[in-house]
Amino acid sequence: MRALALALILGLAACQQDPPAQGARDDSVPPLTVEGYGDMRIGMPIAEARQVSGQALNVPGIEDTPGACNEQEYILPNGEKLYLMFEGDVITRITAGSESPSTRTAQNVGVGSTDAEVRTAYQNVIEEGAHYNPPPAHNLIIWTVPDQSGLLFEVNEQGIVTSVHAGGPSIRYMEGCA
Repeated sequence: MRALALALILGLAACQQDPPAQGARDDSVPPLTVEGYGDMRIGMPIAEARQVSGQALNVPGIEDTPGACNEQEYILPNGEKLYLMFEGDVITRITAGSESPSTRTAQNVGVGSTDAEVRTAYQNVIEEGAHYNPPPAHNLIIWTVPDQSGLLFEVNEQGIVTSVHAGGPSIRYMEGCA
């Protein structure tokens, strides 16, 4: 009986482990999470994001225009790029795409991962149709707080992740701020 219970516990624990095809995540690179990426945090004001990044993050008028939305490149030390979405003057979304192939989530999935690897790494995955590509392309959403905080994986027709969005409700926007 104990052996069965132990096997069940180990089996459940494996549901949130690194997908086997990806190998171990590089711990020297911060994971992309619903909270942000390294010191770049969801909810951070643009002034603080400039200070943390050491980058200009020029968003004309964003600090003075309530509800304004803009995306900015965030160049990582390794030369890869993430995209920061600012709504008002705060970060609401961070996106990893083809220009950031080594950026992974804490569960070691990201651009280049498969649909199956995302589903293995996360529980309670919600599948929705892709915005522009025909089926079998789709999006996989994992909410940590329903409709408020989560991850969205864009999956192409071949079942490969092409983008990962982390943050609030803006992860569902189709084209940048729209």
